[in-house]
Amino acid sequence: MLRLRLKNPVPAQLSHHRPVPHLAPDHPWKPRIDPATNRRFHVVSLPQEDGSFVASVVEAPGILVYDESRRSAEAKAARKYLRGPVPHAYRNHQLAQTRTVTVDMEFDEETHSFVTYVQELHRMSTFGESELKALDNTAEMIRGYTKSMEANHKRIPLTKARLSTLKRVVGMR
Repeated sequence: MLRLRLKNPVPAQLSHHRPVPHLAPDHPWKPRIDPATNRRFHVVSLPQEDGSFVASVVEAPGILVYDESRRSAEAKAARKYLRGPVPHAYRNHQLAQTRTVTVDMEFDEETHSFVTYVQELHRMSTFGESELKALDNTAEMIRGYTKSMEANHKRIPLTKARLSTLKRVVGMR
């Protein structure tokens, strides 16, 4: 039985023996995780005919960075991506994670906005420019609806337990 033992890091002439090839500095595809925000993304860098490199972020194809070295092109593309908004931040919104109410969201082509409907509260509706803004507006709408219904001594169509959970989710009391 033959065991090939390689020192870490693996020399360039033995790069085909690397256990994780995308960690090689000259590999075009590099997965990244931003330590501050835990955002995961992938940077792709390719050589150009003039010897420079172009780097792009797979999750944001509009980002293209040209530079003299692969490392600096990748670093600039990553910084540019991390300065932008988090594309799926709405998934961490409390209304998106609660099971107290059902929030339906759809994109309206005419107004270029996201429209939300709260099923349990008479299909109340609001909108926002992004998914996150729409959920923030929905939370504000629920707060206003709840205060108005309680002030006018009207019945809210939720059980007491679900109503108290909903109030906590939208930031009341």
